[in-house]
Amino acid sequence: MNKVDHGTNDHGLLARVLGRLQDAGFSPLVFGGWAQELLQLVPPRPHVDVDLLLLADSFTALDQFVPSAESYGWSQIKAKRFAHKRAFIAQSVMVELTLVEPGLVTRFWGDVPFYWLDPLSHSEAIEIDGVSASIVSPANLLRYQKLHRTTEPWRWREQATGQIRKT
Repeated sequence: MNKVDHGTNDHGLLARVLGRLQDAGFSPLVFGGWAQELLQLVPPRPHVDVDLLLLADSFTALDQFVPSAESYGWSQIKAKRFAHKRAFIAQSVMVELTLVEPGLVTRFWGDVPFYWLDPLSHSEAIEIDGVSASIVSPANLLRYQKLHRTTEPWRWREQATGQIRKT
C-alpha cells in the first residue's frame, strides 16, 4: 500500500513528487520558484506550488498515471487541464507540469509556441532528500520570466469561464 503525502511544500514534498514521477517513468525538470532556489538564484523562501517541466510528445502517459496516484493522496485539478499543462494536488500543494515537446517547444493553449533554449536543463542534477533532480537551466528560467506575457497567461481564466478576451 502506498503512503499518503502529509506535510508542507518543502524539500521532502518536492523529493517525493519527483521520486514518484521518476518511478512511474517520467523525467520532470524542476522549474519556477523551486528551480530558482535550488540554483541559488534567490534565497530560500516559502513556496506555494511546485512547477515542473515534462519532456514528452504528449500528456498521454501522465494522464494515465495521475488517477493511479490517488493512493498517494494526489488528485487532478481539472480546471488546470490545458494543451500545455496538467496539474494535481499533492499534500494540499498544487503541482503543475508544463509540456515541452520535441524541438524544445511548449504550445501554450495549443496555439502560442514558446521555444526553450538548448540545453533545457542545468548541467548537473541536484540531490534532494536522496532523489536526483534535474533542473531547468538558469538561462531558460530567465528567458521564460522575460517572455512570460507572450504566452498569454490570462487565457486560463477565459477558458475556465468560457469568456473571450477582446483585443
